Formats: sequence, structure tokens, C-alpha cells
Amino acid sequence: MGNSRISHKKNYRKIEQTGKIRKAEKMSGQKNNVKLSQCMIVKDEEKNIRRALSWGKDIVFEQIVVDTGSADRTVELAREMGAKVFHFQWIDDFSSAKNFAIEQASGEWIAFLDADEYMSEEDARKLGQILCEIEKQEKGQEKPHFVRCAWHQIDEDGAPFAVSVQDRIFRNIPEIRYHGRIHEQIALPGGEAMICQDEQKSLSICHTGYVLSAMKEKKKWERNIRLLTREIKEEPDNGSAWSYLGDAYSGLGELEKSVEAYEKALAASSEGKISRWGRVNAGKSLLKMYANHPELAGSDEKVEQTASKAGYPMTDNPDVYFFFGLYHMKKGDCQRAYDTMRQSFQLLDVYRGDDVIYLRGSLEKAYIWMADLCQKLKIPAEELRYSVLALGKNRYLEKILCGTLLLLKKEDKNGSQTEQTWRLLTGIYHMGSLKDILFLLKIIRVVDYPSLEEKLLNFLPEEVRDRLTGKLW
Repeated sequence: MGNSRISHKKNYRKIEQTGKIRKAEKMSGQKNNVKLSQCMIVKDEEKNIRRALSWGKDIVFEQIVVDTGSADRTVELAREMGAKVFHFQWIDDFSSAKNFAIEQASGEWIAFLDADEYMSEEDARKLGQILCEIEKQEKGQEKPHFVRCAWHQIDEDGAPFAVSVQDRIFRNIPEIRYHGRIHEQIALPGGEAMICQDEQKSLSICHTGYVLSAMKEKKKWERNIRLLTREIKEEPDNGSAWSYLGDAYSGLGELEKSVEAYEKALAASSEGKISRWGRVNAGKSLLKMYANHPELAGSDEKVEQTASKAGYPMTDNPDVYFFFGLYHMKKGDCQRAYDTMRQSFQLLDVYRGDDVIYLRGSLEKAYIWMADLCQKLKIPAEELRYSVLALGKNRYLEKILCGTLLLLKKEDKNGSQTEQTWRLLTGIYHMGSLKDILFLLKIIRVVDYPSLEEKLLNFLPEEVRDRLTGKLW
């Protein structure tokens, strides 16, 4: 558990370190059985194109790159890597460009990932295997149109900060096309029900495009505002477009314009002119802004109304509860904050929806906040629980470890609970790591926990113990 962030980084960076998937010979049979076309539209993706075309090299039989007006070496690099490159005159319509790319593909299945997205080596192998298994299903069975994947938004450190799901792997049939000028969605015509095979526990798409530096460099926010403003001009009551516009203004730091756009989205929700996603996104985004900038709300009543419009207390979206609780925490209402944020964790454990969930990428901070609330509310058992959860995310949190050991020491009468405390620590820290041992020794001595210190030192081989004690004293 303590290594989750590190393992994420390793997995997400693995594809950058190699352009080949090991054991490719095992995949050659899958290429013959299922023809998978990788498609993407690009513009000025020189920094991403190699990674974008590397992850699927050994499971796809063709790679379709549609350029919409690059001024850098994107096209040159794509051709060097063997992709089929086509050109499309940009008309401010993502669906038109993506559908053009689909029309160039000849595979039975399509993987439509953007240039700033990729899969890990392991997931690429799994995808090939999953498609083969689907095609082996007996005739007469309803075969899926889509394979659903988890979608991890990756920060500049290579760790996920939000998680959702995406339907990016789909059958190459004429009925399946993208719709919408911006924030386009893949769908069957007339809202026909899609048969989806849910593989979000097995497959993940990593997305780096929302990293702040990337958004600034490509001026994506400005582009999005231009396209969304045009969409709203044509359809003023389009609540989902207003919600997306709020996101774009927030990305630029124009908070007052962002609040105005989100409020327009929620106003549309009362008239039934917004998707459920647009309503929840606008509501939880406003709650997040109010938590960080209470002056934007003006009153607790307005925040309560916003939470209600976002679905509170009936929604199953964990972020609505989390940001609503965070607002109360910032306002100093510890009990309300604790009750609401605790509900967010309960919902997160069972959530199976397709909304982007930011709580998943903020658990370390959330657990620290909950431990602090429990301390103020004098709930030691819960303070200990959330402290241990926080250490599971980052075992080098000095303040949290100090608080945890002080709580445990208080319960450890005459060393009777030392063994239990030791088992807890060995579940978090690596006793074969000198760094972890030294870190523990430092904190144990700060809280003055002699029986635990003796336990740690006695655990070490004699020569190591002598070296450490000689070094420390």
C-alpha cells in the first residue's frame, strides 16, 4: 500500500523507456486473429508522438495518424515510425476529425487513444488477449461493441490525480461514430444501447493532457473556450457546454468567469437542459472552488444550494461529498466536515460510475485531513485509522507517524501492546531498508517509545545494530 504511488510512476513511465513490448513473439498470433487499428488525430505532438505510437506496436496491425495542421516534426516522426499519415483540414470539430480517422482504418477493432495517452506494456498485452477471447465467443452470443478501460489522469510526477472510465476500444462498424464539436463522445446512432465489456479493473489508459504545463504550452484552454463559446452561442441553454466552459476558465485561473459558467450550468439543470454528468461536474467543481476560495460563495446558504443541485445528499458521486466536507473543514465546522467526508470514503469504496473522481488521486491529503479532524473531535480510534491509511499512501509523513506512535504509546501499558504496534509498523515499513529503519528510529526516539525502540534494534542483525547504534549515539 505504501508503494502505490511509486509503482504507479514505474508503470506509467515504463512505456517511455522502451518502444518495444517484450515477448512480442507471443503476440504475433493475436495480430493474425484480431486486426486492431490504432487511430489518433494530432497537431504539434512532437513531444508525445513516439510514445503514442510505441505502446501498441506489437498488438496493432496498422496505425492511423490524422494530422490537423502540425507545424513541428509530428508528421515526419509518425512516418518514421511506420504510421499511415493522413491530413484533415481543421474545422473546429473534433468529431469530424476523429470520424475521418476511423474511416481510414481497415481493422476489425479500433483503439482510439490521443497522442497524450498510452497504455503500459502489460495492459497492451492484456488488450490483445481480451480481444482474442471476445472473438472466440460462440455465434449467437451478443458480442460487445466496446471494451471499457479505466482512465488515469497523470500529473507531472507520473502519479494519477483523477480516475474515470473511457470507451476507447470499439468495433470498426459504420454505426459507431463520434458526436459533438468538443468533448466528443463515441456512440451508436439514436442513443441505441451499447454492449460494453467492462475491463476497467484490467486495462488502464494513462492521460497526461491535463497536466497544467501541457495545457499552457498548447493553449488548450483558450481553444476550448473558443469552441465552447461558439457552441453556447448556437445553443444558449446547453448546460453541459456551460459546465465544460467553467472547467476551461478555471484552468486559466479566471475564477469569477468560471463560477458564472458553472452557475449557468446548474441553472440549466433545473430546467432539464443538462446531462447528469454536466450537472454533477458543475456542482462539485463549484464546491471545490468554494472550499479553496470561500469569498466566491458569499454565504453558507449558497454553498448548501450548490451541493443540493449537485445531488447531495442523494448522489453516489464521492467528490460531491468530499468537496462539500472540505468547505466545512475550511470554515471550521469540524463535525459537519467529518461526517460528510466520511461519507465520501464510504461511497468511494463502492462507486462504479464513469465520472472523473478526484478523491481517488487525493487520498493522501484526504486521510491527513480526516486524521486532523478526528484529533480535534477527540475520536482517537478514528484518528489512528486515518493516520495509518495516510502512512499507507506515504510512509514518510513525519507528523502523522509521530501522532500515530503517540496514540499507540498511550495505549501501551508497560509494553503490553508493543508487539501489536510492531506488526502494524512492519506492515507499512520495509525492515530490509536502511532508510526505513533510520526513519523509524528517528521518530520512535522523538516520541520516546523505549520498548518499541528496543524491538526495532533487536530485530536487526548484530553487526548492523552495532553500526547503527554507534552511528546514532
